[in-house]
Amino acid sequence: MQADLRSILDTVKGTLAGTELLHDSVDFAFVGSDLNELTDDLANILLVTNLVHTRLMAVAEEVDIVAILFTNNHMPAAKVVDRARELEIDLITTQLTLEEVHRLLKSEFGSALEIKARLQPH
Repeated sequence: MQADLRSILDTVKGTLAGTELLHDSVDFAFVGSDLNELTDDLANILLVTNLVHTRLMAVAEEVDIVAILFTNNHMPAAKVVDRARELEIDLITTQLTLEEVHRLLKSEFGSALEIKARLQPH
């Protein structure tokens, strides 16, 4: 299963932290802030998170993350952007919350994309 990354970017009204998308599609979306749920048996991953710390890039080196979507208008630090560029990871920001992005992904891409979510209960 696959979803077009440009379509996802448009659906979540995202902004690309770079000049162009490096990847055309993703096979899997992980929505959440508990990165321990990501395993190396998953491939071509879109990580949707509200985390912005530099540890994200260490996780990205361990698993096949091709794009990270930051929610709540979070902007990654310059060193995160630089490291993502080195690792050829697309970085996207959106003003939507984690829950809003999850709902949109499920409604728009649920039949074409495997989505796993670990959302914190309110």
